[in-house]
Amino acid sequence: MKSKMKNNLKFLTLSLLLAASLPAFALTGDSEKPVNVDSENQALDMQGNVATFTGNVIVTQGSIKITADKVVVTRPGGDSNKTIVDAYGNPATFYQLQDNGKPVKGHAQKMHYELAKDFVELTDNAYLEQLDSNVKGDRITYLVKEQKMQAYGSSGKRVTTILVPSQLQDKGTQSTGPKRVTNQLWLL
Repeated sequence: MKSKMKNNLKFLTLSLLLAASLPAFALTGDSEKPVNVDSENQALDMQGNVATFTGNVIVTQGSIKITADKVVVTRPGGDSNKTIVDAYGNPATFYQLQDNGKPVKGHAQKMHYELAKDFVELTDNAYLEQLDSNVKGDRITYLVKEQKMQAYGSSGKRVTTILVPSQLQDKGTQSTGPKRVTNQLWLL
C-alpha cells in the first residue's frame, strides 16, 4: 500500500508540474520540455490536488524561468486541464524567449495563471517588458489565445507605458542615397 501511495504521489506531482508551464509568451517547444522545480520545501495535498513549493522557488521549462518565494499548483477536481498556478514573491519574476527571439520579462507580487482559460494575471506592482518597451500598473491581465492585454491602476496610481520605436532599417550602414525609415511602435 505504501508503494502504491508513493507512486500515486509521484504521478500527481509530475502531472501537476507538467501542467504548470506558462505558455503565455511561449517559445515553440517550451511546453514539450520537462518542468524542473527547485525549492527549499515541498508539500502535497493529494486529496485536495494541491502542490505547494516554498523557499527560493525556481521553476524552469525550456526558455521559461520563474522565481518566487512560493508557488502553489492546484488541479480542481483532479482535472489537469483546469490547473491553476499561483506564484508569490517580493517580487515573483518570470522570463521567457519568444519565437521571434525577443525576451519577455515581468514581475509582480502575485502571478496567477488559469490553464483552462489561458488567462494570466499579474497583481501588485505588475510590470511587463520586451526589450526597452514596458508596461507598469497595479494589475495586468493577458488573454493568451486572444492576445489581449489590459493594465489597470489603482487608487491614485496610474498605468505607465513606454513604447520604443522599432530598430531603424540598415542600422549602422553608410548610404549615400536617401533612406526610407519606418518606425513602428510595438507593445508586448
